[in-house]
Amino acid sequence: MPSLTILSLALLVILLTGLLLQLGELVVTWLASGKLADWLWRRLPNSLQQWISQHLQKTLSDLAATHWLLRQFFKCITAFAVVLAPLPLMLQLVLLMLLVLPEVRAWQHRRVYRRQLMRQWPAALDVIAMTLHAGLSFRATLHSLGEVATASIAFHELARMNAQQQAGFSLDEVLSEFANRIPHPGIALFKAAVLHAQKGGGALASNLEQQAQQARTMQLLAAEKSAQEASVKLLLPLLTCFFPVTFLLILGPVILSFMQGETM
Repeated sequence: MPSLTILSLALLVILLTGLLLQLGELVVTWLASGKLADWLWRRLPNSLQQWISQHLQKTLSDLAATHWLLRQFFKCITAFAVVLAPLPLMLQLVLLMLLVLPEVRAWQHRRVYRRQLMRQWPAALDVIAMTLHAGLSFRATLHSLGEVATASIAFHELARMNAQQQAGFSLDEVLSEFANRIPHPGIALFKAAVLHAQKGGGALASNLEQQAQQARTMQLLAAEKSAQEASVKLLLPLLTCFFPVTFLLILGPVILSFMQGETM
């Protein structure tokens, strides 16, 4: 009975914590939409503001900087209160995991998103090069590809770049934001090629075709490397799971018969 009571109390505390987190998110959203958040944001140093903006770009977050800052502040206060609360250590760890779990899920989402984007990126480069060969400018290419209804993540990013340009951002700002969101050498090469072609008048279409071919080659090499590493990664499961059971099935009857023979 005492263990059942403790378990019930722990579940109640976890449920109340979840409700408080939801209530806190509503409060944070309300505060972020007010003038107080803007006033606090303007009081921050410019270097800190720039770091937060770049961090939001890297985390693929669509939150406003003030909203993200208030959310992190609320999480720090909640974690501090959980640590100081007179609760068992195991329950404190569970409550802290409730705070960390959304960040872990967001990290996993970013990882999958970027991996899928880079898989689709060579095809997107080929389509951009094809439209450039057809006589369209890079801005017109982004506009035409941004209106394509597709589930491709790469085309979604191109549509995002087109929307930013239509909102008044320069091409340099749009490409820099894209390179910060997707920190990959292939995206950095794309940004450099586009800016060089816009400023120096280079052959952008052929350059993008070469980048697409290079990206496919790198993906093929990565797949071959993963295939070669699969046998090495299987050694640990084989040694810890498969081989002991096999030895037990083979040597078990022999050992049992030997022990029975000694007892007789």
